[in-house]
Amino acid sequence: MSKLFIALLCFWHFHVLAEKFTVASQNFNYFPHYNFLSETDKGFIWAVLDEFSKYSGHQFTYQPMPVLRLQRELEKGSIDLVYPDNPLFNNNQTFAKGKYYSDTVVNTLGGTMVRSQSVGKNINFIKRLSIPLGFTPQLQWADLIAQNKVKLIQVATPLAELQLLAMNRVDAAEVDYFVSQYQMLNNPEFKGFRFDPRLPHSEVEFKLSTIQQIWLIDEINEFMESQPQVINKLKLRYGISEPQLILNKLNQTTSVD
Repeated sequence: MSKLFIALLCFWHFHVLAEKFTVASQNFNYFPHYNFLSETDKGFIWAVLDEFSKYSGHQFTYQPMPVLRLQRELEKGSIDLVYPDNPLFNNNQTFAKGKYYSDTVVNTLGGTMVRSQSVGKNINFIKRLSIPLGFTPQLQWADLIAQNKVKLIQVATPLAELQLLAMNRVDAAEVDYFVSQYQMLNNPEFKGFRFDPRLPHSEVEFKLSTIQQIWLIDEINEFMESQPQVINKLKLRYGISEPQLILNKLNQTTSVD
């Protein structure tokens, strides 16, 4: 059997079995991780799944929707995959039962953005904290919120929470590090903000979740495990690096200050 015939047979096998799936995410700009509202570059997860499409033949459409609707639609079966997801994100508002998670697609850094003059101040300085609606605050913030020591102000988008910080209507914003850097690059009014490593932060694992398409998640896992060079190249393209490296740099800068 010739090599050409085997190659054609493999191509036929993958593409005859190829299917179309819908991936849903929050309906706001969370670039570089995702922005399904974009007509061009939809972010890192889109690029990963685009490479997976070349590998598997499967095709994906991308559906932005409100945060609190995502899990309901996943339970109903109107969408196939949700991104980003993680068992730690689950709460009474956003939990869908019976979810199956992918391996970690990317590790990111969640934490606290403040105005430059507030870097290094005691956590007790923070009285008002902004966060996107439906997101889960860091555990330390959650404790302070439960004790009524910090007021949580939920807004529609990451952009809106940073705008509140710019207007001095909050003292800090709970935000993803890479998202904050993108927003600072594209909004001059955010130039004076700093990600403060002395305030609550944590490494966050972004995964895909499904209820019905478990076999698809397994295929994506296999692809990511077998193609680390592809994933690393995409991380470089989108400016995503390991959280610990970012923290080391931030700690060095803060200690100098």
